[in-house]
Amino acid sequence: MSATAFVIETANTTAGIAVADGDGYRFFASHPCYGTLEGRRFASIAAAERAARQREASLAGNGGRRQDSRGQVFRSFGACCGMVA
Repeated sequence: MSATAFVIETANTTAGIAVADGDGYRFFASHPCYGTLEGRRFASIAAAERAARQREASLAGNGGRRQDSRGQVFRSFGACCGMVA
């Protein structure tokens, strides 16, 4: 059995792949910035691409900052998507 997979790219990086899964596509991140999308199902390839672009934009919009479980802010995370804060 052969799986159908599509590379999902954004303006700055290869986000991951989307593999056909039933009537949709499951996303597998190839880059840590897109880990929040890991394992999510999308109805179409376009929807997976849109989600990856939105994730990239959200990292750029906050200067690449994120909080850990204790609320401490990290600035280096956004740099992994090729963005400089």
